[in-house]
Amino acid sequence: MKLINFYVSNFKGLREVKLDALNGLNVVVGYNGYGKTNLLSAIYMFFKNLESGLERKSFDDNNQEYILLWKDYDISKPIIMSGKIALSRAEAEKVLDRAEEVNVEVTNRIFYSRNVVSWETVELNLNGKPPSGEGLERIRKIFSHAEGQIEYIPIFDQNYFDQVLRRMAELNRSPINLRKYWYDFVNLTGKVIPEIKGLEFWEFKKLVLNVYNTPIYIDVAASGFQKVILMLFILWLSAGKVLLIEEPEVNMHPLLQVKVLKLIRKWSSEDFFQVFLSTHSPFFASSDGGRKFIVMRRRGASSEALPIDLDDEMRLTLSLLSVDISDLVFSRSVVLIGDNVEIPVVKAWMMRVGVDPDEAGIRILKLRTELDLQLWQRIKEKLNLKLFVLGSCDKLQDGLKDSCVSLGKEAESFYDRNIVLSVLKEMGINPDERELRELGRDELTRWISNVMKRRGFDYVSLREQIGKLVASKSSVEVPREIEVLANKMKASEAIA
Repeated sequence: MKLINFYVSNFKGLREVKLDALNGLNVVVGYNGYGKTNLLSAIYMFFKNLESGLERKSFDDNNQEYILLWKDYDISKPIIMSGKIALSRAEAEKVLDRAEEVNVEVTNRIFYSRNVVSWETVELNLNGKPPSGEGLERIRKIFSHAEGQIEYIPIFDQNYFDQVLRRMAELNRSPINLRKYWYDFVNLTGKVIPEIKGLEFWEFKKLVLNVYNTPIYIDVAASGFQKVILMLFILWLSAGKVLLIEEPEVNMHPLLQVKVLKLIRKWSSEDFFQVFLSTHSPFFASSDGGRKFIVMRRRGASSEALPIDLDDEMRLTLSLLSVDISDLVFSRSVVLIGDNVEIPVVKAWMMRVGVDPDEAGIRILKLRTELDLQLWQRIKEKLNLKLFVLGSCDKLQDGLKDSCVSLGKEAESFYDRNIVLSVLKEMGINPDERELRELGRDELTRWISNVMKRRGFDYVSLREQIGKLVASKSSVEVPREIEVLANKMKASEAIA
């Protein structure tokens, strides 16, 4: 079972979301409150109610709880849910007794009137055509099957995980001819978590972990081990399913995140299952993580989704820029700077004007060549990225010139010479009397370079570290251009 396209409108915080050409692994990212969970909930509700529209189901809502499903609680408009689901030949043979690829497109409307929720199918196609009587029966079988092929894996829900443990216990008690499947799962767990040498159920149907030959009940084991074991079991038993996984990285060490991602990526690429995965982890949202990213963003009180296909061209562009997709999808905006200033210096300057780049989600990156500008322009268009430039604005295209602030001077021209001298001394570099006299006459960049060269150091290679030390001093001067940049970013809502 696979979801190919999906559309939803007027659902919770989602004004309108349209997703096409969905992949085996679809990574959903976005700031807290931007709609990641709402999107997963919409997909779950779509699958679980595929038959409701056909049967024109309705039910009473005397407590008006379902009004919460409507965006802004505005029940004057219907919720629209539409999608295209596909069955492989093998799955169609199992469900329909016909070995052929099948797809169904359906659009359902959900109405609310007088405390009654009603479903209605307004569009239905089987393999691109409206179904006949026989086709309608086939669709009913497909929908009945599909409703059991969706699984929502929450961040943490004790009832849900208790159910998973019961499923594990049932598999553990399987007849001898089926025990192989339990042993396969135990071996899989050992590969992902080498510290666990075995799994078995003891009295009271409790799962016990063999951790370095020490028996430990799962409910007192490390929370990361608990999460990974239960996650692995769900993945392992989910052939043909659509999985909605909410922030799988919770309680997982980064190394475990990498291992679990590798498994999800492998099995989804082999069409073992399809995954929609919301995350705040750069490991799950890396360029190696998948080919489809869904970036949730806010526009006023509404959430929107920006689908990003990480195709070969985009991968090459990111590689040439030495940037990972996670550097961008977790940032609200990007500031590109030229060779005349270093990243730590710009960060310190921005903090001095009341903008903390880390808190504001601002990623500051260096421009190395003119080719970089062309590549960044391409990324800006594909990712709808809020992109700013601090440096030379002469060679920028029109789409980027309005977001550029010219900084013609070297960063060193804003440094206090006494602070520079203090930083050099902290580094064990003590200028002699002649060099101290030259400090007041020479251009500062040249002076620092000469002082360090005489002692066998290359200033260019140490410029960033020295700039960071200088900029950390409270008395450093802040260029007026930094305030202009901050105002441009505020005006474009790149920062609050």
